Amino acid sequence: MRRRKFFASAVAVPAASPLLGQQGPPRQQAELPKLDIGTADDVASMQPKYFSAGHFAALSRLAEILVPTPEGGVGAKEAKAAEFLDFLIGQSPAERQQVYLKGLDALNAQAKQKHQKPFESLSEVQAVGLMEPLRKPWTYEPSPDPLTRFLQTAKADVRTATQNSKEFNLNGGGGARRPGGVGMYWYPLG
Repeated sequence: MRRRKFFASAVAVPAASPLLGQQGPPRQQAELPKLDIGTADDVASMQPKYFSAGHFAALSRLAEILVPTPEGGVGAKEAKAAEFLDFLIGQSPAERQQVYLKGLDALNAQAKQKHQKPFESLSEVQAVGLMEPLRKPWTYEPSPDPLTRFLQTAKADVRTATQNSKEFNLNGGGGARRPGGVGMYWYPLG
C-alpha cells in the first residue's frame, strides 16, 4: 500500500506545478513597524504607589543599611528592594500593611525625637542606633512593640527581595562568595 501512495503523490506533484504558477505574482506583505524594545525597569523611574514619600524614603534608607552594597556586588539599593516592597506591601493583607505603616511611623517619630531629622536624613551611626530592637533575641511570638515587629519583618523582607532580584542574580550572587551548588553537575542514577 505504501508504494501505491508514493507513486500517486509523485505523479500529482508535476501536474500541480503549472497550476500553482498561474496564480499570479506573490503578494507583498505589509512591512511591520520597527519598535524600540526596552524593558520598563530600564527606562522608567519608580514612584511609590503604596507608601507616602516619607515612608518610602525611610524604607529605602533602612534597606540600604540592612543589606549594604558589598564591594563589586549588589545590595538592597541596586536590587531596588524598597521599590519591590512598595509593590508587595501594597498587595498584602491589611495586617501586614499595618505592620509596615506603624513601624515606619515609629521609626520616623524616634528619629525626629532623638535627632530632629527624619530617618532618611540620619547618618549611618544614628540610624543604626535606632535599630537597636534588632539586637534583641528572636522569639516565636511577634513583638507587641510596633517598631520591633516592623524591623524584624522588614529585615527578612529586604534580604529576600534583594537575593531574589534580577540584579543580584545577574551579578552572580552579589559578592565575591560563589553560591553553593553553582557549576556542579549531577550524574543520573542507574
